[in-house]
Amino acid sequence: MPIRFAALMSTAAAALALLAAGCATPATGAAGYEQALAQWQGADEALLRQRWGKPVAEEQVGHGTWLTYVVNNGAVPGPTMSFSIGGFGFGGGRTSVGGGVGVTTPIGSPTALTCTTRFLVENGKVSTWTFDGPGCGAGG
Repeated sequence: MPIRFAALMSTAAAALALLAAGCATPATGAAGYEQALAQWQGADEALLRQRWGKPVAEEQVGHGTWLTYVVNNGAVPGPTMSFSIGGFGFGGGRTSVGGGVGVTTPIGSPTALTCTTRFLVENGKVSTWTFDGPGCGAGG
């Protein structure tokens, strides 16, 4: 009986470890992007500019500067429409004929996956950020 109890406890411990590992998965989407941006909290403006490059816009506010970056992460193909004609058959016993035609055509344009990220720099340090767009956290 003690061996069965030990096996049961070992199995329970393994299941608990797997459950805990499942809770430790990395964040994805916007939450993952927010988590990635958190590393910039308190970073020097010079380092931000070195890593992110030249901002597309700079806006002076009373207590600092908003630096705006726009990143294009590709595009999602536009919607399509399909037409199909199915097969047919005739004849008896041994004779049959089949055929099919299919056509797909785009009916819309691709959607750009852009992400606009803005960093507020105060006293030479990143103090906060915002981001918006379907490309924020895409692919990652």
